[in-house]
Amino acid sequence: MDAFLEELKSRQSITDVMLRYVRAIDRMDEALLRSVFHPGSIHNHFFSGLSSDPSVPSSIDAPGDFVAFALGLLRSYSRTHHQLGPTLIEFHGVDKASAETYFTAYHRMRPSGDPLAAPNPYDNEMDFFVGGRYLDRLEQRGGEWKIVERVGMTDWTKMTPTVAQGFGDIDPTTVGQRAPDDRICHW
Repeated sequence: MDAFLEELKSRQSITDVMLRYVRAIDRMDEALLRSVFHPGSIHNHFFSGLSSDPSVPSSIDAPGDFVAFALGLLRSYSRTHHQLGPTLIEFHGVDKASAETYFTAYHRMRPSGDPLAAPNPYDNEMDFFVGGRYLDRLEQRGGEWKIVERVGMTDWTKMTPTVAQGFGDIDPTTVGQRAPDDRICHW
């Protein structure tokens, strides 16, 4: 029974890693994003290199790690929203695991003329959707599960012009924001 309970605890801890990742990405919370990776973790998802190493020199043209790359890229989007689908977790001993997690991501791309737009912006805002899977290797070190390797698999993409009809009618206090302005940062 103890082994079963320990596995359930580990499954929940790994699931929490995935949930913290998407919160960190959508809220642009650097500290939270760095917290899901063990030191030396490697990344291959629209970026190849270290997942999180703030000691590596970084610039807009040459981000030092995935976190720097992701936060730089996300600034060119006015909104993002990641949804997680099923996660299949397989254990390899008591302190190693692999996980396959389905995701769908939405990004509102800034238009030409917006000072935060990407280098090659469209004339108008665009909605960019991506569907895929995160393939993760995780390890438990010091009692804490974190990612040691991530490969992002892209299964499909779609880009459409933005239609925001009705969005202006939503109570502005209930519209998602980035850290530290989002309501979740103050709960």
